[in-house]
Amino acid sequence: MAVLEKVSTLDDMKALMTELHRVKIKLLYDFYAVLQDFSSKKLLPQWLQKKSVNEVIVKDSGNEILAKIFASKRNSIVVYDLETPDLNGLQFLANLEKKPEVKEKCKVILATPRLPMDAQDKLLHLGVKALISKPLVESELKVAFGKVGLDY
Repeated sequence: MAVLEKVSTLDDMKALMTELHRVKIKLLYDFYAVLQDFSSKKLLPQWLQKKSVNEVIVKDSGNEILAKIFASKRNSIVVYDLETPDLNGLQFLANLEKKPEVKEKCKVILATPRLPMDAQDKLLHLGVKALISKPLVESELKVAFGKVGLDY
């Protein structure tokens, strides 16, 4: 309650609401990334850190991330490279499909090369929430995270 006593202006209220939103995101989601190019592996955690997400698990192995998602009780947001060698993006989605209770809690942003519209539509029908091109750029990350419900 001491925090509420300090809210005396509209700016104070906006700051409080922003902080509550950040706390909610930290409590609700685990953030994962399986990316193949060095620049994307570096950019995503830096960009999310600016948005107050302190922990992003970035790996080369899709199987390793899949195991973490299956073991977690929390919701997940995954930025996944379609061309991951050990478990490509389609295989990753197929594994999620086998566990509907996990798939329901997992929002996938798929990093892809430029694809034709019909291929993009098929991926979106498979449960992908957003598609972004590689290498990652901040403007596309902002749009993609907006599509999964996080307005950054």
